[in-house]
Amino acid sequence: MLTQVIVFLAILSGQLLYSLMLSDVDQKTYEYGMLRALGFKEGHLMTLISIQSFIFSVPGVLFGICTALILNMVFRGLIYLVSNNASGFWLTSTSIAVGVSFGLLMPLLAIYYPV
Repeated sequence: MLTQVIVFLAILSGQLLYSLMLSDVDQKTYEYGMLRALGFKEGHLMTLISIQSFIFSVPGVLFGICTALILNMVFRGLIYLVSNNASGFWLTSTSIAVGVSFGLLMPLLAIYYPV
């Protein structure tokens, strides 16, 4: 059941990222068109869009990982006190890898499709 909740939250966050990036692209469609009309190459435009995507995603990923680490330590500490069960307080490498890859790849996919 926990896996279903995680998958559902991943789908919701993916839709949120997609809608945010789509609204950003919709707002800047005229700007992108003018850049192309002035001779801006398509590859350079895609680089510009990728950089904008990373400007959105990198701070979000860093904030999300730090928040997850703090909340993980708090909740595992509470569970340890209640159940007298020792466990590590750090996030697993799999959870960090999934969070970082999802946080960096999803905005890229969300911005390339509408453009």
